[in-house]
Amino acid sequence: MRIAGSLWSVPVDARAHRLATAVAAGLPVVHWDASDGRFAAPGGFSPSTAGRLLASAPPVESEAHLMSHAPAPEVPAWAELCTTIVVPLEVDGAPAAVAAIEARGARPALAVSLGTPLEQVPSGLPVLLMAITPGEAGAPFDPAVLDRVRRLRDRGRNPLVGVDGGVGPGQFAALAEAGTQWLVSGTSLFQAPDPGAWLEACRQSVPEG
Repeated sequence: MRIAGSLWSVPVDARAHRLATAVAAGLPVVHWDASDGRFAAPGGFSPSTAGRLLASAPPVESEAHLMSHAPAPEVPAWAELCTTIVVPLEVDGAPAAVAAIEARGARPALAVSLGTPLEQVPSGLPVLLMAITPGEAGAPFDPAVLDRVRRLRDRGRNPLVGVDGGVGPGQFAALAEAGTQWLVSGTSLFQAPDPGAWLEACRQSVPEG
């Protein structure tokens, strides 16, 4: 199970402390959201801001989610920090971005919004299925995503299928049953009184699969 934490919804003055606390408690991956303000609501991080926060925390793997209509120009700077870079399937610039990510030695992945037919998802790439509208940090989890996970897992043509948005302990069992392999959590994880207990509960409920 790949577990990633998104700081988007964390107050700016609390981000460094909560990141360091979560990483020390065992968070394996930090998920950096970046929005162009058109594809999704304005907000998120720049590579320089992410780099400063990473410098204040124990070593940790990073991934980026570029919610942009033209993500390819953003790839080089993010590839300096991240092993995986996620771009929206729905934008015209997605193929160019995937090629740029591969050229920089990072792993490309596709984010897929709830309203996008799964028939449009190509084979061979990791897929991050959105359980909220992109950019709406703190929005409630939409259970419609669970059937979408099952359908992609049954199809068997994508090496990693994950869920992003509204994920907390109340969804762990359902995510496990659906076959989720990767999840992104922000508000629930970073507001947890004990991030280590949150992470352990997730690992116990949604094992590697």
